[in-house]
Amino acid sequence: MSDLICVFDVGTTGARTVVFDINGKVIARDYEEYQVPKQPVGISEQDPMIWWDTIKKTCNNVVRKVNVKDIVGVSIAFLRQTLTFLDDKGIPLHPALTWMDEREESSAKDWVNEEGAFRRAMPKILWIKNNKPEVFEKISKIAFVDTYIINKLCEVLVTDPTNGYWGILNLETLKWDEKLAEAYEVPIDLWPDLCHPGEIIGDLSSDSAKDLGLPNNIPVIMGSGDQQCAALGLGVIETGQAKITIGTGTFVDYVVDKPILPSGDIPIFSIPTPVKGKWNLEASMPGTGTAMKWFKDNFSQLQIKESIEKKINVYDMLAHEASSVKPGSEGLLFLPLYMFRKGTIHGLGWNHTRAHMIRAIMESAALSAQMYLQMLEAMGGAKVSEVKADGGAMNSSLWAQILADTTAKKIILPEEKDGAAMGAAILGFYGTKKYENLEKAVDNMVRFVDTKEPNRQNVKVYKKLNRIFMPNILDLYAKKRVTKDL
Repeated sequence: MSDLICVFDVGTTGARTVVFDINGKVIARDYEEYQVPKQPVGISEQDPMIWWDTIKKTCNNVVRKVNVKDIVGVSIAFLRQTLTFLDDKGIPLHPALTWMDEREESSAKDWVNEEGAFRRAMPKILWIKNNKPEVFEKISKIAFVDTYIINKLCEVLVTDPTNGYWGILNLETLKWDEKLAEAYEVPIDLWPDLCHPGEIIGDLSSDSAKDLGLPNNIPVIMGSGDQQCAALGLGVIETGQAKITIGTGTFVDYVVDKPILPSGDIPIFSIPTPVKGKWNLEASMPGTGTAMKWFKDNFSQLQIKESIEKKINVYDMLAHEASSVKPGSEGLLFLPLYMFRKGTIHGLGWNHTRAHMIRAIMESAALSAQMYLQMLEAMGGAKVSEVKADGGAMNSSLWAQILADTTAKKIILPEEKDGAAMGAAILGFYGTKKYENLEKAVDNMVRFVDTKEPNRQNVKVYKKLNRIFMPNILDLYAKKRVTKDL
């Protein structure tokens, strides 16, 4: 008999249920993508019920493979900057506005708030207030993804500081800021209660236990935002450590002891972590991983058919194609500002093939990581010699090597590539007192299985490419779209 934690990892494009044992081994997992209808450009809404329905489906698939009596608690990891609005019965009044929704955000620069915290939830709330006042006046609680899911689990309306940061969190007290609530004219009583990651919030309700196939009354433990969970799940918890996640986007996190505000308008955030007194300097390039899915869905129908027939991973097939191309993709360069509809291709020539396109997409994610890592090292005051990396891209040996060559750092790869789920599991076992502190949980649960050392010749190529990539992408980021409203 072994104690198990059930983790719900709620992402942008899908959700998974993962069951871990106390040693960090995955006992069972299941994942399902959301079915989201096509939406107009600039609008990104999701029905919150798809999060819950996907959790129910994946959880029921998983519990068939484990002894549910061994499950001692539930924890969650979740996407951030996504929110919905609940009435007094906990029912959504409006579809959730995801972090990709652009309404009331005329350009990326508008996200930078003068007082320093990039409160990206506020434009979404104000859009509802200004454009749908009939919805705003009925709001009982503003709900982030964790708020909605936890309410389903144990009928409690809470969130954690990694979500609160995008709202009206006071960065000194880590509590809601009444002055900010007044400034934005969004009453403080509309915000859910704040709980720290690793705290027990309540017990799983009998109705939810029945829906999920789990035991009644097991504790529900507050998890954290996906990237803060990923850092914890990689053991990146000490000052000066760094991690890179390449999943739907590219995320770089660097541990510091206090919030540090960036100079200029570069979107770099100081986010509180589950480890008290530690903060993540975080920068991201949205959509870099999703670009590979876009290429697969739109230009790889034959490969998809072959992968189904041969029962092999289609992304492995794409990576194999890319491996035939030299570093630098023979001058083909992607500027991956897909989210802002500014994705740009440079250097396209008749010599370029599918393989070049695939490798250039991989390189764009790695170049984004290198650009931001340099910035975070400068802000944090120290360079790192190694980086721990996770996310779906790290299942590709080629992509991991490209990351090592681009950053000129040793890349350390974990046994469990889903660092967010691992981090939530660590918080679950800590919250149920199976470990006395997070450090001991990390030591016992997190293992690394491979490293990628930078290739000197490839590093030279990518240094040249980075000198082109960095100024061009920052310039493009600051400008309006060339095609404007087309």
